Amino acid sequence: MMIMSLAQERELPKWKVDEVSEIEEKLRNSKTLIIVNIEGFPADKLHEIRKKLRGKAEIKVTKNTLFLIAAKRAGLDTQKLESYITGSNAFIFSNENPFAISIFLSKFKLKRYPMPGDKADEEVVIPAGDTGMTAGPILSTFGKLKVQTKVQDGKVHVIKDTVIAKPGDPIPAEAVPIIQKLGIMPVYVKLKLKAAYHDQLIIPVSELEINLDNYVAMISEASRNSLALGVEIAYPVPEVLKLTLGKAFMRATALAGEAGFLTPETADAVLSRAVTKAYALASSISGKVDLGIQVPKAAAPAAQEKKEEKKEEEEKKGPSDEEIAGGLSSLFG
Repeated sequence: MMIMSLAQERELPKWKVDEVSEIEEKLRNSKTLIIVNIEGFPADKLHEIRKKLRGKAEIKVTKNTLFLIAAKRAGLDTQKLESYITGSNAFIFSNENPFAISIFLSKFKLKRYPMPGDKADEEVVIPAGDTGMTAGPILSTFGKLKVQTKVQDGKVHVIKDTVIAKPGDPIPAEAVPIIQKLGIMPVYVKLKLKAAYHDQLIIPVSELEINLDNYVAMISEASRNSLALGVEIAYPVPEVLKLTLGKAFMRATALAGEAGFLTPETADAVLSRAVTKAYALASSISGKVDLGIQVPKAAAPAAQEKKEEKKEEEEKKGPSDEEIAGGLSSLFG
């Protein structure tokens, strides 16, 4: 059992008693707790994250046993927490939504120098110019990396910018000393979240980390489908009905043109359709009967058909982005 007994607590050194009291106070004054794995995490990068979170949250590194004592005193359900309190951890205390903190942490990128075996998180480019490195065995390393160089005043100069690794590619082990010497940091550092504790609920990392791009795409698709459905069923709100009436008018005009129903509004469509059919008929019999008229080439009817097909495709495609923006808020009230 990880939680110390009350007898053991009384035997704690003063600094540990003070530490437990401090954590207990933070837990009582925070709505959200996030547990973070910091095993192997650079201390200077943790300090950078602490500065980024200032005003939003506070990070505290402490011993697991002391944290669990404080958590029990603060009234947290420690049985839910114990499976996550292993290894080296940091604890984030905040009054913000845990998902907001997770998204905030995912937005900024901290970088570090590569180590053998690392993969590049961004394109690794050896820039043209003076490397500051003394000519010698290092020239053969540049040669292996296919980086063109020249020696000038005893120093190695790179002739042109050279990409040695693309995002996702392993960084060549022989390139690591060169990259570090040139101050290039192509590897991102990210806190490994374990879980969040909010309103007596544990939220595992699989549910805590949100891919915003996926959600934007899903919401965009849902909005398109919703507005398209609203237009199709003539949902009675002004912005949707504008689209519905426009679509109905286009269909009615096309039907009137096909049926020959003549009104002032449909005259253009009816006459255009009639002329197209007349020319098509004249073209088909022009070689057999002298009509006494010059029949246009067959390209004209074909162009008209393509125009009508395009119109049908646009109708099937549904509302545009501008139409969605205008009608979505009314559709959902």
